Formats: sequence, structure tokens, C-alpha cells
Amino acid sequence: METPSIITKGHDPYRLPTGARPTRYDVRLRPSLEDSSFSGEVKIQLDVERWIDELVLNAAELEIHGCQIDGVDAQWALEESTERLFVRPGLSIAEGSATLVVQFDGVLNDMLRGFYRSTYIDSNGDEQVIATTQMEATDCRRSFPCWDEPEFKAIFGVTLDVAEGLTAISNAPEVEQTTIDGRTTITFADTMTMSTYLVAFVVGRLEATEAVDVDGTPLRVVHVPGNEHLTAFGLDVGAFCLRWFQNYYGIAYPGDKVDLVALPDFAAGAMENLGCITFRESLLLVDPDTSTQNERQQVTDVVAHELAHMWFGDLVTMRWWNGIWLNEAFATFMEVAACDAYRPEWERWTSFGVERTVAFETDSLVSTRPVEFEVRSPDECEGMFDVLTYQKGGALLRMLEQYLGEDRFREGVSNYLRTHSYGNTETNDLWDAIEITTGDPVRRLMDSWIWQPGFPLISATLTDVDGASAVVLEQRRLRFDDSHGGIDDDSPIWIVPVHVRNGDTTTKVLLDAEQTAEPIILTDPSGPVVVNAGGHGFFRVAYDSELRARIDADALASLSTLERYNLVDDAWSATIAGRLSASDLLTFLERFRDEREHTVWQAIVVALRGLSRLIDDAAFEAFQQRVRTLANPALEQLGEPTAGESDLTGKLRGLLTSTLGVLGGDLGVQARCRELFDAASDDPGQVDPELTAAATSVVAASGDVETYERMLVGIKNGSTPQEQLRHLYALAEFDEEVLIIRTCEFAMSDAVKSQNAPYLIRLAIANRRHGPAAWSFVRDNWSAANERFPSNTIVRMVDTVKLLNSPSLVEDVEAFFAEHPIDQAAQTLDQVLERQRVNTALRTRESDRFSADLT
Repeated sequence: METPSIITKGHDPYRLPTGARPTRYDVRLRPSLEDSSFSGEVKIQLDVERWIDELVLNAAELEIHGCQIDGVDAQWALEESTERLFVRPGLSIAEGSATLVVQFDGVLNDMLRGFYRSTYIDSNGDEQVIATTQMEATDCRRSFPCWDEPEFKAIFGVTLDVAEGLTAISNAPEVEQTTIDGRTTITFADTMTMSTYLVAFVVGRLEATEAVDVDGTPLRVVHVPGNEHLTAFGLDVGAFCLRWFQNYYGIAYPGDKVDLVALPDFAAGAMENLGCITFRESLLLVDPDTSTQNERQQVTDVVAHELAHMWFGDLVTMRWWNGIWLNEAFATFMEVAACDAYRPEWERWTSFGVERTVAFETDSLVSTRPVEFEVRSPDECEGMFDVLTYQKGGALLRMLEQYLGEDRFREGVSNYLRTHSYGNTETNDLWDAIEITTGDPVRRLMDSWIWQPGFPLISATLTDVDGASAVVLEQRRLRFDDSHGGIDDDSPIWIVPVHVRNGDTTTKVLLDAEQTAEPIILTDPSGPVVVNAGGHGFFRVAYDSELRARIDADALASLSTLERYNLVDDAWSATIAGRLSASDLLTFLERFRDEREHTVWQAIVVALRGLSRLIDDAAFEAFQQRVRTLANPALEQLGEPTAGESDLTGKLRGLLTSTLGVLGGDLGVQARCRELFDAASDDPGQVDPELTAAATSVVAASGDVETYERMLVGIKNGSTPQEQLRHLYALAEFDEEVLIIRTCEFAMSDAVKSQNAPYLIRLAIANRRHGPAAWSFVRDNWSAANERFPSNTIVRMVDTVKLLNSPSLVEDVEAFFAEHPIDQAAQTLDQVLERQRVNTALRTRESDRFSADLT
């Protein structure tokens, strides 16, 4: 019976007591797709470490019908505020083993967490319902009562009682199936010992591909009917990565099968449930013939990321959520490594520099955080899933790997996984395992990056040592503020692996003080000096005037693509921090007129877009002319697509086309894009996918109401998830306020899935001219958005308010969020608001003189 008075006070509200630990769960669930409900029973085998008077576990949004301990009814009570179930027997539970059984009911919710409801429209036009799960971080408790903390690993045996004719899958293979009176009972094999956040089950009218045998492990793609023609690419990536990871780690895949499950509704990108990996459809199902390189790369990245977790996260798991950064950072590192092995021609480690920039920008704020910090509540845990966890964490691992050497790093990782298989760890366990195999001071080095926020600006200054030319390196924390050009005078010290190239010599320096102990003697005294040679260090570089002057056109040509990218990226950062004027930045960018690498052009375009937000319409036409002069020669040289050209060549053509058509206002390019858009609308296969994607953006940005209606048709009739999303997100590109408001209203309607709607609104707020109108819409519809959208998407939806760079909008936004906090992402919101102030200060500082220089 429910007896609220048995709730014990004084427990830590966020950590369960450790007197009893689960060793095995037998979970039986009966979902009803017709009324979006489920009933169930869970039997939990416990290891009781000492005499205890009660059991305390997690449960949320469940109706409990009964609890028994060792077959005897027990009193129980739910505490909603802490999402806990207290169970108290008549007599104390003795040390040894015990069994808890709980009966319960629940609702298949629409918030895309726990055991939730996903829908699709079948070929007959009827709505079909899928019951599926998303347990990470702390939502398994919404599916069945459990010890919902990563440290409490156990074996899971799952049985699903479903309507006849439905497909049901879980983490492990099916071992038995019986059908009686229109219900099918499916029993699955036991899982390995694992954490609750990795449990998964999916029920619905679904289909699966034939299994691919990957060295004895069956691999399938599960999808809604009618999408099998979009599964081949994901299967190929999955098979390659599964083999590649087994070889890299030197450990066999720890599960019995792998199902890659494409879901119509999914709040995140994908989830690494052991053996039952769930995805957004657009990140698994793709047509290689009509998709862009970036769309195929996204599928490759995400499939690789989740499979990497089968070892790093599933087999070896963090003890508590403060360690989630390492799970995700390592999977980010491994996704890039696997993608680079799968398609070397994509130069994935080079393009990772673009993603690293996002982390740099957040980490340049006062409100940044250490990579690892204390996590107590579920809200704090949800806030860990950000760019500092994924991109900064992944970049730090890449920096460490490049410092140690790839083989030595890999040996240390394998040692870590072998030592801690099926267990839980702290971050230092990885550093210690690598240190054991390499002999390098890995823990000391990495602790300097993990436990303090920010990153350094490495300044390089030419000096003379007994008549020899040399370079001195100095580190200071870089921040986006108006004081001292963003340089922190009271700077912490990082242990920084720095590679310095001069002539044919690359010197490796471990900078562990404010300044290098000994200057670096140059082997080519008058030649260029490249600090961060190779481009993989997580720091920015500032050269003195002499060293900067040495990087002329000839020197630029000798730099790697990533090194040139870093030059542009560092220059844009210097402008934000106040160390380089907007006019000087544009002049610097114009030195790259002969550049032909896509990644470098990405950095150029990011800087150009930033510059475009510093000026009003009066100076914008002159700015557009500068953009056209800069980008046109490269596009003209590329010409039309040719058979056999590289994917990155096509990708560059698409980027230049969209840049000229939108940012440059090139009328000829806009006319050409309308032709391409018309042709692709008739037959997507007759237009190069990169040009189709670019044309969609350009046509929207220069389009009218009729064009808007065509985008709506494309959303409805698109033949692939990627085509549908291109048309959907193009709705935020239109240059008419009434259409941007219409886009926001459309996002709030049932016509747009809640997994996509927040990102459409986010793009609308980013609209250069009509973003303030979109923000006003969000402010007026805040309650409705929070009720409809998954909680982890709310802060992402408003991320682009940082681009609203006027003092009045800063005041408006800050006043709003003072009254409407986002508790599950409080620190991320602080970062968004600070970046808005930084961007506004940049515009205030640069707008008048930049406009004057342009005109």
C-alpha cells in the first residue's frame, strides 16, 4: 500500500543510498499503442550489503500498484520531487540477497523521453504509433522502477507483450515468441552487465533489413515501412565501423547483435543503447545519389559515434554524470577517426577544426565552465550535453593523441578498456592507463585542461639569442571582453603541447609555464614560423608583427589546409576580442581570393557572416560587392560539376554558390539558382546535390510568397528526410517579416515534429533582418513552446538570440530570462546571454568605422 509517511528524510536528494545494489532486472511490459499507455512488472535481484530497513530506488510518472520483497507485500511511497520510490518491509532486510517486485502503469508520453510515443503516416494515409525509449540521462525511471544511476550496473532480461503483428526489439536478440488471443509475447536474451540509461525497447509496425554478418555479429537497420531503399549507406557505414572499432580497441564487440533503428521522432541525434541504437531518421536513412557530402558525413559521423560508445560508455561506464563528458568526448574523437578511415578523401580531421571553433567561442566567455565539474541534479546532468563536452573534449583528446603519437595513445586506450571492462570509472582512470603504457605525465597534462575553464592564446615573439634568431612563446587566457584585447592578465597556466615549424624542422614544446624556459632557435632565421603546426592544438595563436608579415602568399601556399583554416579562424576571434578591426579583418580575408579548399572557405564565410551583422542596410550593398569580388573567382574557376570530381570540390561549389547568392546578393547566381531549383523540383536526380541544397537556400532568401508555398510542398513531398529538412529549414531564410512570423507559427503547429520545430525557430531568430520579430514571437509563445518541445531543445531554440546585437534587444532578452529561467540548461543560457553582450559590444565598437571604410 502507498504510505507517504514511510519516506525517509535526510537522504541526499540526488544520489541513491548504497545499502542494496541491483544485479539483475526482469522487466515485463505490455504497451498499448491505441491509448498510449503501458503496464508492467519488474523483478529486481538485489545484493544487500548490510542490514537495511528500506529500499530506495527511482520512479517517475508511474502509477505503482504494489511492491513485494521476497514475496511479501511491502509498504511503499513515491516522492515526486526527488523521483524516488521508498519500499519498506515489515522486517529489516538481512545482508545477502533479496528480490523486489513492483507492479506499475505508465503513459507513453509525447516529450520524447522515457517510454514515449512516436508516429508516422503510412502509405494509406493512416497514423501509426511506435512505442520507443530514450533513457539517458535519467529517464529509465519513467519506464520502470530502477536504480537509475550509471554506477548501478546489472543484467537486464526484457519481455514485451505486444499486439499481434507488431515488431518488437530490445538490446539483446529475441529468444522466444508466442502468440495467444491476439497478443504476442517476445522474450529477449539477457544483456551484459550495464547501466539503466542504456536499456531500450521499440514496438510498432516496423521493418528490418536482412542482417549483415560483421565477423559474427548480425547488423540490421530497422525502419518504418517504405524506407528500405534508404538503408544501404547506413548499413555499409555500420559494418565498416563495427569492424574498425574492434580492431582499434583490440576487444570484440560486447553485445550479441546490432540494430540501427530509425525513428520518426527523436529528441537527440542518436542514442548508444547496447545492441539497439536509436536515431533520427535523417541521421541514418539517406540516398547517396541525392544527398550532399555533408548529409552523408553526418550519417557516417553519428553511426560511428554511437558504435564507438559500445566500448567507451557501454562496456566501460562513468561512475557518475560528472564523467559523461569523457564518454561523449571520446565518442566524438572516435567518430572522426572512424569517418577519416571510412572516407579518407573527406579529410575529416581537417573539417573537425570547424566544429572545434564552436567550442573555442563558448570557452572564450567568462561564463564558460571546466570540462569536468561537480554534477548533482538531473538538470545539471542535462546541461553537460554541450559543445564543451563534445567538441572541446574531443579536441583535447586529439591534441593528446598527436602529442603522444597515434599508436601510443591507442595502446593506452586499449589498456583502459581491458582493465575496466563491465565496470565504472573516474576520468583519472583513463589518464593513468595511458600514462602506464606511455610513461608520459598524462594526468598532469590533462588535469590542467579538464579542471579549469578556458584556453590559452599562445603569443609568438621573435627574439635574438647570441646572434641567432629565435622565438619565445607565452600563454595567457583568451576571453571575449573589452579589456586588454581579450587577454586575461591574471591567467591560469595550462600544460600546452605546442608544435612549432620553421623551415624543414618541427619542434615539440611542452609549455608548462607562462613563458618558454628557453627560446626556440630557428633553423631558417628569415623563414616563416608556424605555431600550432599541424593545427591540432586547442589554443589560438598571435604572432608579433614581424612573424605575421612572414606569412605572405608564398608561405600561405605552404601551410596545410587546417593551418590556413586556423589563421582565418584566429583572425575572426581577434576581431571579436578587439585585437583586430573589422576593416583589417576583411582586408585579411581578401588575401584568400586564390583559396580552393572548402574548410578554409568555411572559416572565411563564418567571418563574412559575422561582419555582415555589424552594419546597417546603408553600407550593406558595398559589403556585398566586396563579398562578390572575393568569392566569384573561385566559383568561376570551379565551373560546372564534372564526373569524377572530389566530394569536397562539389561541396566548395555549393558553399560559394550560397555565399554569393545570399551574402553577396549576386543577381546572376540568384537567377541560376532559380533554374537549378526548378530542375531539381521536377527531378532531384538531374541536379548535383550540392547545387540543389545551395539553390534551395538562395531561392528562399530571395523568394516571395509563391516561393514559400513551394517550400511547403517540398516539406510534404520530399522523397528523403534530407530533402524534407532542406525545405523546412529554408523557411527561416526568407527576407520578409510576415513570412518569418509565418514560419514561427508553422513551427508551433502539428505539421512540424517537435524534434525539428525548435531548430526551425532557432534559424528564424538568426535571420539577419527579421530575427527580432522571431524573438518577439518566441517570447509571446514561451509557455506553449515549453509544453510542446523536448526539454533539452529549449536552450538550443533560443541559442541564436546571441546574434541580436543591439543594446535594446540585450535589455529585452535579459529581462525576459530573468523571469523565465531554463533550469535544465542554466549555465548554457548564461553563455548565450553573455555572447549576446559580446556581439553587441563588437557592433558598438566597429559599426561606424567599418561602415565608413566600406562606403
